[in-house]
Amino acid sequence: MTKVNFVLCDDNAADLETLCGLADYYIKRRGFHGETFCFSAPEEVLRFSELNADGFTVYLLDVIMPELDGIALGRRIRGRDKNSVVIYISSSREYAPDAFSVRAFSYLIKPYSREKLFSELDECLDRIENAPQKLSVKTADSTVLIALSEIVAVEYLDHRLIFHLVKNEKIESACRRQPFDAQAEEIMRTGVFLKVSASYLVNYQNIREVKADDFIMCDGSKYKITRKYVEARKKYIDYELNGGVLL
Repeated sequence: MTKVNFVLCDDNAADLETLCGLADYYIKRRGFHGETFCFSAPEEVLRFSELNADGFTVYLLDVIMPELDGIALGRRIRGRDKNSVVIYISSSREYAPDAFSVRAFSYLIKPYSREKLFSELDECLDRIENAPQKLSVKTADSTVLIALSEIVAVEYLDHRLIFHLVKNEKIESACRRQPFDAQAEEIMRTGVFLKVSASYLVNYQNIREVKADDFIMCDGSKYKITRKYVEARKKYIDYELNGGVLL
């Protein structure tokens, strides 16, 4: 599974501390790659959503908060990241219809039991795990999920990642002042990409043919294997000989 961030927001300090402790415990118990971020103000959540696109995000939000309530916060989040999950936690049932207007995954009533919270998180993560594997990519104005099967290659250009897709489409990430390897860390963790040059990764699953110096992809595009990455050809041949299993 890709990394899953839990972003929690509650203006009640005691409730937030309890929720953060439960979320940390849940990550350790379930044993997946995840991290917890705890905020007491909605504005902090919005800043987080603007600056972070590493993995999949589950937002657990209190509803009744000053200045910007949880429902309005959820709508703002949806404007940036349509693929995230929102779970509301409230002491009142009054706002439940509004919660589902922003496609909330569930609505928990305080006080909730640990078992109830974990049951909701289990169902949420099961859906994520059973969905086609995807990458979360932050573009200049939103966050999108791209199915791995749709990606032919990833190009590094002007501090951006260019995702070349099977239907001759492209998606461009936001500019980040980081080298290629740092920006591609999550991509490489999927286990289906191969670095063939200083600026390109190709998707094992979408390689049609390998030549002495090129990979020919399913859409007919070609990617040069440069001298520094000559081992890429052998790695792909080993992959094919093992029935499509990476060593």
